Amino acid sequence: MAVRVLESKSMKWHHVSGVSEQDLKTLQEQFKFHHLDYDDIRIKSPISKMDAYKHYIFFLFHLPVMNAASGRIHGDAVYVFLSKDDLVTVTYNTITELDSYFDQMSTNMKFRSVVFGKGTSFAMYRIISHLFHNAMHVIGRLTQEVHRLEDAIERSHDKRLTVDLGHARRNVLFLRHLVDPQRNMLASLRHTQRSFIPEDVLVYFDDLHDILDTIWLSSDNLKLLLDGLFDVNEALISHKTNQIITLLTLLSASLMVPTLIAGFYGMNASWLPFVENPKMVGLFYAIGLLGMLLVVAGIVYRKKI
Repeated sequence: MAVRVLESKSMKWHHVSGVSEQDLKTLQEQFKFHHLDYDDIRIKSPISKMDAYKHYIFFLFHLPVMNAASGRIHGDAVYVFLSKDDLVTVTYNTITELDSYFDQMSTNMKFRSVVFGKGTSFAMYRIISHLFHNAMHVIGRLTQEVHRLEDAIERSHDKRLTVDLGHARRNVLFLRHLVDPQRNMLASLRHTQRSFIPEDVLVYFDDLHDILDTIWLSSDNLKLLLDGLFDVNEALISHKTNQIITLLTLLSASLMVPTLIAGFYGMNASWLPFVENPKMVGLFYAIGLLGMLLVVAGIVYRKKI
């Protein structure tokens, strides 16, 4: 998609959604940003970062997004160049919230004057803050999923539940992986002195840092809940396994005397008692089986008492 531009008297916002190689070449011709920054865009770096230069700052943000089909969380990359007169945002994937924000500013001049009123740094804060506010719904969906698993574990502890617990834990850990570097980025920005970032605007980035802290703390609490659910699930599976082993042991014990009788008379030895009377041998076999079953039943009953 071609570069779209919004401008005011003090700044311009250049936005590229679904960037192509031609778009990157156009940006390189127009803006003399460091080639390593363009390389970061081309290789789709998975780690959020901030590179500060004399006349501009390059940011790589990752917005947490949950795939509707798979339920897996991934990060949508937003590349930002911040300078005195220009704000450049680049995305590979179409981020609906960002494109809608751009369209709203295109049609609403009053809204545009508010966002652009304090320069490029304030405009970047408004845009990124809007995106992360919308990303908060991911925490809501994760919380609902954890509560569902908490209710499900009381009813059953089958393989499907264990798989769902694994998916939920993966999502929480990946969310923490996305958010933590960006918290450090914004903390570093607080100590980055540039003429195009006024002191009064830095306070707004503290607010953005608080949003990320909220996501981080929420994900940390969810991680603790999931760890507890994993322990409970493992204990229930272990208990079920012990019950099965106990049942198999009791069955083996019940067959011990009949197996002993069958072993003796299976040798066809003539000196065994009642060897010529199969009915009597069968009676011994039945008495031995019933006797062991009664013994086993008595042991189980005593344990329950």
